[in-house]
Amino acid sequence: MDATGIGRHAVCDFWGATNLDSVERAEHALRAAAVAGQVTLIDVFVHRFSPHGVSGVAVIAESHLAIHTWPELGYVAADLFTCGEHVDMEAIIGVLRDSFDAEQVDVRFLRRGVRPELTARRFEEFEPGSASHASYDMTVVLEQRRTEFQEVVLFESPRLGRVLALDGIVQMTDLDTYVYHEMLAHPALFSHPNPRDVAVVGGGDVHLVAEVLKHPGIERVYLLELDEEVVQVARKHYEVARETLADPRVEVRPSDAFESIAELRGELDIIMVDLTDPIGPAARLFEDEFYALCERSLRPDGILVAQTESIHFHPEVVRNCFTTLSNRFDHTELLWGAIATYPGAFWTFGIASKQLDPRVVRRRAAIETRLYDIEAHEWFFIPGPVRHRLLGI
Repeated sequence: MDATGIGRHAVCDFWGATNLDSVERAEHALRAAAVAGQVTLIDVFVHRFSPHGVSGVAVIAESHLAIHTWPELGYVAADLFTCGEHVDMEAIIGVLRDSFDAEQVDVRFLRRGVRPELTARRFEEFEPGSASHASYDMTVVLEQRRTEFQEVVLFESPRLGRVLALDGIVQMTDLDTYVYHEMLAHPALFSHPNPRDVAVVGGGDVHLVAEVLKHPGIERVYLLELDEEVVQVARKHYEVARETLADPRVEVRPSDAFESIAELRGELDIIMVDLTDPIGPAARLFEDEFYALCERSLRPDGILVAQTESIHFHPEVVRNCFTTLSNRFDHTELLWGAIATYPGAFWTFGIASKQLDPRVVRRRAAIETRLYDIEAHEWFFIPGPVRHRLLGI
């Protein structure tokens, strides 16, 4: 056996199909498919169900051809597994399509019987609203667990380093996470004249808290992360997380963000909202009710900054967040950064304040960054005319 494996497996969906309730049609289709595919037919068995639908299997020397029909849906599911380089899989699929007059055929091909040591494990990401999905090689799986709130996977990947995914969506990689965390942290911190008390909502990987602590004068950072197990995973596998969580200025509060942010009413200089996508329970943290709580928890000159999704794939989320913030804060802008492993690459961050224009630098400090530069502070803000052309806001 080599890297090509034992055989080829096709999983097919036939839509807009007809003649799906006939044993005779199904048997004829399987026999004709075997001939067209140049396989050795052993036997065919077809069964009709009540009130309708048939299942059929053609046992072949090269493995099997199987079909299952749903007449009420005009749908046929076909499972075709063959070995041997002589087999014409495309011809088999073509015969089945014609036999049932299918209007549309969707096919996925798999290589079967490839030894584990000859192939890398894959992590398949399906980002809601994205035009495509990403696939990652997994050389080592460091963590895979189901918490009370979500599925957590942490793995090593070539060129990307460590990759953290929550509920099947990549949150950060060693390759480009600095862009995301620097955009959430430093424009807001350098816009504020004297930031002392900061809250990070979400951010269980702890990297954003580490960026905050680079700034002199920080007295307290509240990490308001609902899922404490994400923090535990970060502590276990990232040195920067271990060092950050050992800092006495950091206080972890594992509770619902609505409750934890409300407890800090009027106590905060900056709130950084580092969330997953607005799906399920997280969706309400992108809405006015939550921003209102943040507004009340900020001091009069406080600044709120929040990730607001992709310009390309989630423009409605960006617009809604920007408009909602604009209705509450006198100064609202959008930051942006190019994050290679995020859908659409260009990601946005809403930044808002009652009193302070966040485009203005109000203090200076020498801190280590990879992207953000204090001399180019305004460069990280989407210019108003460009924002209007891209998003209509």
